[in-house]
Amino acid sequence: MIKKIEREIQKLEKEKQIKCEKRKQLDDEINVTNTQLKELYTLKNQYEKLQVGAENLIKNL
Repeated sequence: MIKKIEREIQKLEKEKQIKCEKRKQLDDEINVTNTQLKELYTLKNQYEKLQVGAENLIKNL
């Protein structure tokens, strides 16, 4: 009986370790995506400000 319980513990510990590794990999991928999104939103905002500035310049001519 003890052997069976020990095998189940080992099995569950191994599953836990695999899931933790997958979770870390997913977290890393999410962090990369978030960084890319942040850069793109910043670039978008810069272009929008540039566009507004150009439109205001044209209106004032």
